[in-house]
Amino acid sequence: MIVRAIALAENGLVWALAVWLVLSDSEWGRAGGWLLLGCKGLMLLTTAVGLLVHPAKALRIFAGRYRFARRPLRGIGQALTRFVWELPQLWTGYLFAQWRNIVGRVERVDTLEGVTFVTGRHWVPRAYAGVSLGCFANMWVSGGIGDDFEQYAQHSPFNIFRHEYGHTVDSQLWGWLYLPVVGLPSLVSQALGLSPKARHRHDDFWAERRADRFGKRFFQ
Repeated sequence: MIVRAIALAENGLVWALAVWLVLSDSEWGRAGGWLLLGCKGLMLLTTAVGLLVHPAKALRIFAGRYRFARRPLRGIGQALTRFVWELPQLWTGYLFAQWRNIVGRVERVDTLEGVTFVTGRHWVPRAYAGVSLGCFANMWVSGGIGDDFEQYAQHSPFNIFRHEYGHTVDSQLWGWLYLPVVGLPSLVSQALGLSPKARHRHDDFWAERRADRFGKRFFQ
């Protein structure tokens, strides 16, 4: 209850900041305020559409913003960083997850240790992939997961769920710098890894190795 209260207070602070900036005397402040309100409005619109198309999954994605790790200190840490320090990737991850739900590319939504895994079927047999943004890990897997998601995630092929959880820990550490410092370079590294001419191994990229270490440490 205390953890969710912290998260709600931070989310309310963002709304208050947006209104304060819109009413400020600074042109830059007003522009920033309208940008915040515009992003909030886009999230509300996307949520509403998701609820109309696939309501159960849309609701689970929405609730994922307010679900935290069972361990008290880990949960409090997530709550303290989620709605302000991790704001850009939180919004990006949420919008991406709801968009996938709207177009019917989500098979299940599960929250484990404070991270919401939005999982769909991979288009390549025996292939697995994930993109972590804030507390949302958008996953693509081959085959079914089964009823016990936690067991599957703990023993998933290539430890993909644990790895993506590790990226969410990096998101907490880097905050607003996560997208330019970790997210974009990782995307470029992935693209190079798929090119036979580049001779680049994506798993050796520094951010990927960190995600493996963090996942092994925190995803238990």
